[in-house]
Amino acid sequence: MPYEIVVAGLSGAGVDTWALWAKIMGAGATVTLSALLTLFTWALYRHRDQAASAALHFTVANLCATTYVASDIAVRLCLLTDNLGAVMVPYRLSLSAVVLALASLIALYQVLGDRPGGRRLAAIYMVGAALTGLIWLEHPWLVLASHDYRLTAVGVFADYGALAGPFYAVCLAVLAVVAVAMLRRAHQARGRVLWRMTVFGFSLFFAAGVHDAFRELGWEWLPFSTLASACVLFQFGAFAAMTMHYSRTLRERTHHNHQMRRLADKATRDPLSGLFNRAYLEQQLDQGAPWATGALLFIGLDHFKVVNDHFGHDRGDRLIQAVAEGIRATLRDHDIACRWGGDEFVVYLNDADQTAALAVAERLLRAFRHLDQGAGGPDMSASVGVAVLTDGDWRLTLQRADQALLRAKAEGRNRLAVAC
Repeated sequence: MPYEIVVAGLSGAGVDTWALWAKIMGAGATVTLSALLTLFTWALYRHRDQAASAALHFTVANLCATTYVASDIAVRLCLLTDNLGAVMVPYRLSLSAVVLALASLIALYQVLGDRPGGRRLAAIYMVGAALTGLIWLEHPWLVLASHDYRLTAVGVFADYGALAGPFYAVCLAVLAVVAVAMLRRAHQARGRVLWRMTVFGFSLFFAAGVHDAFRELGWEWLPFSTLASACVLFQFGAFAAMTMHYSRTLRERTHHNHQMRRLADKATRDPLSGLFNRAYLEQQLDQGAPWATGALLFIGLDHFKVVNDHFGHDRGDRLIQAVAEGIRATLRDHDIACRWGGDEFVVYLNDADQTAALAVAERLLRAFRHLDQGAGGPDMSASVGVAVLTDGDWRLTLQRADQALLRAKAEGRNRLAVAC
C-alpha cells in the first residue's frame, strides 16, 4: 500500500493531528494509573488486606485497557511510519486486550459478590484466554479470515471471517451484563457521587464499545474510533471511584479498630490503675511458658490499710493510681505490669537477669518514696520481692517472689528482698 495513500487516509480520519496526540497523552496517563494500581495492589497483598483480591482484578482490567489504548496508537504509528507488515500485530493485541478486560471485569464482579474460590476465577480467565486465541488464528470461519486489512478514510479494518459478527455480539452482551451488574452493586453502596460516576463510566464505556463494534463491521456512525478515548476516561473515573470507596472503607476500618482496641483495653485493663489486669498477665506468661525468661517483681504497698481507714477510700484510690503511674514511668516498653489485687502489683521484666531486676526494683522504691500523697497524708513506701524465672513454671517463680515480699515486710518494710 503506497505511503501517500496511507497518509491521505490518516489525514481523512484526523489521527495525524490533535487526536493522535491526545491518544498518546491518554496512553501515558493510563500507564501511570496502571503502575499506581499495581503498587497499590501489591501493598494490599503485603498487608493481607481483605480488599486485595478485588484490587487485583481491577488492576488487571486497567492493564488490559492500557494495552488496548497503546495497541490502538501502535496501529496508527505503523501506518505513519510505512511499517505496513506489522499493522496486524497491535491490531490483534488490541482485540485480545478487550476480551481479557471483559474476563477481568467478570472476575471483579464475582469477587465483590460471593467471594468465589480460585478455581472459578481461573476458569473465567481460561475462557477469556481461549477466546483470545481465536483472534490469532486465521480462517474464513473464524474471527480473522487472513492477515490482510483495508484502509479507509476513517481507519484500519481487518479482513474479518464468519465468526466476527457473533464474536462482537457476545462481547457486547457480556459488557452489557457486567455493566448492569456493576451498576446494581454501586447503587447498593452508599454515596450518590460513587453511583453517578459508575453510571457515567459504564454508560460511556458501553456506548463506545457498541459504536466501535459496529464500526469494525462496516456501520460507521462517527468518522473515528471512540473506545480508546472511552477507556482513558473510564480508567480515570474508575480510579477515582476506587479511591473514594477505599478511603471510606479505611475510615470505617480505622473506627472499627479503635472500638475493638477500646473493648480489648476494657477486657485486659484494671479500671482503677490503668495497668493490665491479673488475667492478662497470666495469659501472657502462659503463652511464653516454659521458655519465658526474665524476672517477676511482687510489689506490696506498706500500711495501705491505714490510708483507707484514716483518710478514706478516695485517698486510697488516688494512691493506687499514683503508684501505677510511677510503675509505668519506670518500666521499659516491653515489660508488663499488672495490678494483682488490692494494694499488690506484679511486674514481669522480659529478658532480665537478677542484676537488671534488682536495678529496676531499686528505681521503683525510689519512685514510690517521692509520690505526692497530698496534705496530711502518710509517708509512702512499698516492699518488693524479686524472683528470676528459673523454675520452668512462672507460678512457682511468683510464689518465690511472694515469699520474698513477705520477708521484706517482716524485715522492716520499704525494702526489697531476693527469692532464694
